[in-house]
Amino acid sequence: MVRRVPPLNPLHVFFVAAQVGTFTLAAESLGVTPSAVSRQIAVLETYLGARLFHRGLQTNKLTDTGLSFFQEIAPAFEMIESATEMVQGRQDKQPLKLRVLSTFGTRFLIPRLSHFRRLHPSIPVRMDTGFAPVNFAREDVEIAIQLGAGDWPGAESRLLFDSYLQPMCGPALLDRTQPILEIDDLKGYPLLYSKNHAKDWDNWLRARGRPEFPLASLERVEFSNSVLMYQAAADGLGIALGQIPLLSKDLAASVLIPLLGPPIPGGSYYAVWRAGAGPSRKARQFLAWLETELRLSLRPETQLNGL
Repeated sequence: MVRRVPPLNPLHVFFVAAQVGTFTLAAESLGVTPSAVSRQIAVLETYLGARLFHRGLQTNKLTDTGLSFFQEIAPAFEMIESATEMVQGRQDKQPLKLRVLSTFGTRFLIPRLSHFRRLHPSIPVRMDTGFAPVNFAREDVEIAIQLGAGDWPGAESRLLFDSYLQPMCGPALLDRTQPILEIDDLKGYPLLYSKNHAKDWDNWLRARGRPEFPLASLERVEFSNSVLMYQAAADGLGIALGQIPLLSKDLAASVLIPLLGPPIPGGSYYAVWRAGAGPSRKARQFLAWLETELRLSLRPETQLNGL
């Protein structure tokens, strides 16, 4: 036999309104308008066939029936709240599972993770790296940091920051007698490539109005990821297209030297999570911390070359 249960959203609205005493305060608590609260209460009153509130200009007082109904359902809501806290407590003990791009992880996130741990010692973090778009149906990931346009299937996303590309190399390479003052000067140097960003040099030349530049005739050194490529550039092996602002510390310390500015747009970094459910509480805390760190680190005065 199916039990008769009132519609749950109006029931919840009634419970909150009965607790706080006015539709206005209930609306503030629920993040809706007072008129929306009033409509939900009316739906519940229609279902029950009884008036629950005396409506007034300043207050909304429970009727005798409304008070009796509230006293009967209050323990049930308290049990729900207790069960929710129990489940969230269990979830909070699980590690926050992140998947990030290797460059973002090594150049930005890892140097700052100790700060996050000091602020949130109860949130362990497990971090993996990967370049392919995250698949939440097959991967045990809560938050992914990805480079793209923010339109991944089955996911919701939030823009973190925009990236820019500019040629750069280590100081040792500039000790050569041949300077690098214009695009044609690249012909005297090896160009470094990352497997995951194989088209960056083509895109940069096209953006700079030089699509005819003979890339194929230049010495080419390829790496499996950008982290290895940037290390090779810093060690003087060749010229890489680097991501500003992720490399701003290396540029400020002259570990890498920017060349042939200005930079061109190089895509955007997003925080991505499974569609529908929304980030967990610990994931929301991580995202709030990350966005604060990004605002502090990517302030205009920290940017080079006019970024």
